[in-house]
Formats: sequence, C-alpha cells, structure tokens
Amino acid sequence: MTETALLPSPEPATAVEPRTAIEPTTSAPLAPYSHIQRFNYTGSVQDFTVPPGVTTINARCWGGGGGRSSTGGGGGFATGEIAVVPGETLRVVVDLAGGPDSGGGMSGLFSQRLGQMLLIAGGGGGGTSNADARGGAGGGTSGADGRIYSRGGWTGASARGASGSTGGAGASCGASYGGRGGDTGRNGGATVLGTPGGQVPVPGMGAGGGAGYSGGSGGGAGYAGGGGGIFVGSPSGDYASGGGGGSSYVDGPGVSGGRTVAGNGTQAGGKDDPLYQSGVGDADHRGQVVLQWTEFTVTPGGPPDVKLRKGGPVGYPGVRVASDVAFEPVSVTAALPANRGLLFGTQTLADYQLTVQNAGGQATQYRGALSEDGTSLVFSGVDLELPGTSVMWVAVSAGHEAPLGATHLTFTVGGKVCPSTTVVVTPAFDVSPGGTPVTAERGGKPVFPGVEVRNNGSQAIPLQKVTATLPAGAGMRFGTEANPDHQLTVWEAAGKTTVYKGSISHDGQSLTFSDVDLAIPDTGSRSVMWVCVGACDDTPPGPTSVEFSLDARTSPSTTINVI
Repeated sequence: MTETALLPSPEPATAVEPRTAIEPTTSAPLAPYSHIQRFNYTGSVQDFTVPPGVTTINARCWGGGGGRSSTGGGGGFATGEIAVVPGETLRVVVDLAGGPDSGGGMSGLFSQRLGQMLLIAGGGGGGTSNADARGGAGGGTSGADGRIYSRGGWTGASARGASGSTGGAGASCGASYGGRGGDTGRNGGATVLGTPGGQVPVPGMGAGGGAGYSGGSGGGAGYAGGGGGIFVGSPSGDYASGGGGGSSYVDGPGVSGGRTVAGNGTQAGGKDDPLYQSGVGDADHRGQVVLQWTEFTVTPGGPPDVKLRKGGPVGYPGVRVASDVAFEPVSVTAALPANRGLLFGTQTLADYQLTVQNAGGQATQYRGALSEDGTSLVFSGVDLELPGTSVMWVAVSAGHEAPLGATHLTFTVGGKVCPSTTVVVTPAFDVSPGGTPVTAERGGKPVFPGVEVRNNGSQAIPLQKVTATLPAGAGMRFGTEANPDHQLTVWEAAGKTTVYKGSISHDGQSLTFSDVDLAIPDTGSRSVMWVCVGACDDTPPGPTSVEFSLDARTSPSTTINVI
C-alpha cells in the first residue's frame, strides 16, 4: 500500500472481552519460608506491610497476558529476594498500565521507603482478531515484537517490544500508527487518533504500554512498554500487528538472586515455578504476584522466673529467638515496666548491655542507648545468631521502692514485641515473730513482744516506717495505765540497742515509728525489735499478739499468753 493523505480505516469496532480473572487460591509456602500471600488483579495498586521480624521477602511476579482471545502474548516472569525493613510498605502492582486495548499489564513491587522500583515482570502485547497478528510476549530483558498480517499488498511496521529501559515503537501503516511504548518512568504513547497509552501505576515505576490502533492490540507494560499494535484495512486489503511485549526488571535496591523468564508466544514465562497457578500470565489472562517470607519467633526467656530482691543484686530477664534461617541484624529495645521500680544494673552500677547467646553457647555483648526517661535501652545492628535458637538478656535490679510481686520487661526484636522472663520482686528482708512466747498478767507488769528482721541479700536498706498494732478487742494497751510506753527498741546482733519514740493513733491501738534503722547491713544479718504492752483487768485470757508492719509487710509478734 502506498501512503495517501487519508488514514486507512481501522478494523470495524468489535467488543473486546475482558481478560480472564485468576481465581483466589491458597497454597503452602516453599521451604524455608513460613508464610505466603498471593495478590491478584484488582484494578489498583495494593499495599503490603512487612511483618515484624521480617528482613527478607521472596517475590515471584507474573506479568499479565495480552488480551484478545488466543492471540495475546504471554506475560514475563521475574523473581528475587528483597531486603526489607519490618513495618515498611511495599506497593504491589498486579497487571497494570497495559496499553488500551488489552495490553498485558506489568506486575511487580515498589518500595515506598526507598521511592524506587524493585521488581517488574513485563506484560504481553495485545492480540488482534486475526489469528496471525499476535501480540509479542513479555520479557526478559526485552519484550517480543508483535507479529503481523497483511493482505492485498499492504505494508507497514510491526509493533516493537521494549528493549531494556527503552519503549518499543508502535506499529504503523501509512499515516496510521499505534502508540509508542513508554520509556522507563513514562506513560505509554497515544495513537494517531489520540487514544492515550497505559498510565504508570506508581510514579517512577516502569512504563505504560503504547495504545493500540484498533483491534485490541495495546502494548504490554513493563520496565519499559511495548509499542501499540494496529489493524487497518479496506475492501482491497488490510494490515495488522499485535502489540509489543514489555520488558522486565530485577535490579532494584536490595534485590538479590534476581531472575527473569520471558513469555513464549501466548504462554507465560515461569510456568515451571512450583508456585505457578494455572492460567496466570497466559494470553487473555491476568498476572499475579506471590510473596513469601519467614518470621523468627520471640518467646519469653524462661522458665525459671528471675527473682529480684529489693535493693539486691541484678537478675537477667530475657527472650528466646528462633528460626530455621538467618536474618540481617535488627534493632532491639528492652523496656522496663512502668512504675515497678526496676533499674538497668543497680543504683550504684548501671548496666546498659545486651547479651546475645547462640545455640553453641557463644555470647556477644551490645552497648545500648538509654532513653531520656531512663526506662528503655535501644540496641542497633544486633545479630540474632540464627538459624537455631538464641537467647538475649539484660541486667536489671529492683530498687528499694519496687512493689512486691511479678512483672516483666518488654523486648522489641526487629519489630516483634514480647514479654521477657517473668520477674518476681521479693522483700529485702524477712519479718517473723521475735522469740519465745511471753506471759502477761491482767493488770500486772508489762511485757515486750517483738519481731525478728533478717536481711535477704539487700544492700543499703533505707530507713523504714514501722507500725505496731494491738490486737482488736483484746483490751490491751501500750505500757500500763499508770505508765504508758510509746517506744520501739531495736537490738542488733552486736548488742547495741536503739530506742525510737512513736506516735500513738487516735484510738490508742497503734504506734507509728518513722525513720527506723533496721540495723541489718549485710546479707543474713539479724536484728530484733519490740514494744512494751500490758494486759488490762478485762483482757480475755489466752494467746494473742501485736502486729508489726514494715515495708507493706506484716508479721505477728512473739506470742503473748494472757493469764
């Protein structure tokens, strides 16, 4: 055909059936991965948030097959391992940006954190209503050219597949032409009639396929887009070309082991992959993205529980980390429980280290940064010593103001949050009845019931508030009616005694003593304290006792036998 000023007539408009959707399916991940997720075509970009503890994602991407019955080109295949950061968002593109009509879309991943594309599988070019004018398959490094058909001596140029980052030229015949495939980062080009090409789904990701000039022969999208095809003719002859295939890409930041497989004719690339789902990426079928990953587990580091004495030495609460595969170094945070009086190290010797011990017993220490409020330590670049099972811990102690009972630290390992070994805060000292029973005569002389105090392993026990309370309804008093006694006597092992003056309650039933030195400076040291009490004439006979309260703990005194 010779060029004229007139455009050749396009193929008469016929309805182009939508490409076949891929049915949702589930499948087990491949070893060594523990999780899998399939993404099918939705018409828009989808998001995937990297789970806590995950530092590598395995991606398998199939570009969309070109449409128009059985004449579209098969989509390309791209795969690779991607280094990721827990919590980051990957933008998942499935079969988007193919040139109108029916160009196969690109499938791949874009890092929102880095603002760069990672992997792209090129789409196949759209076919035509003529069985000989087929779309080119998606790449590989380059997409395939569209195949042509001519009758009556009509000549022209076929749609070109993308080559690397350069879009393929659109098919042409005389003054008519399909849209040029976009270079990387650009939309697909328009046809001579102004029909726009495929639009880039995420700014900076790949390129759109060129628009087809009639016949449903849009170019495939990809790293660069394939050119749009053409179908023109008249009673004397006609010319047709399927759209060109898009190219693939596996060289994004953090991608390792990248590999592409071009489609073959109407068949998708990567059909031998064990996760391939029947029909994906074939002519007239949608593409797919499959992600796999492995998560390490984090569990409390016990049993046994870590027991901390108030004011005593450090203990080592921690967590266990386990996986069958290795992971890149991660950030670890160890946070103290709120309002529980725990310290990193002790009051006299702070300790900001994290110890990681691998399955072989080898230990590595990391220095942490203390938060401004002093409640957490952050450790950067921690090697989890995987595969296998490793244990990590920090050194903590309980201050003298720590409440008794169970609590735990909170570890955040690579974004995974887990409680530590249970921490049980125990008393700094024991309080128990202080000797053999005493006998009190009603209306007679006073007696001196008391308690014994023993250091459990605490250092620098602070001065204490001590409360002595008479038994309710027993008719007893501090001292005697004629000679009240509001004193507390503390006797230490060396024989020294110290006397404290107390405050009597309004009802006369209790004495409170402030700033009492328990006189038990060393582990295992003991002291005895007592008060003076007397039995009234109406005190019921029988055993009773005075209740002593120290550090929110209570103990009965020596038994008082009233006669």
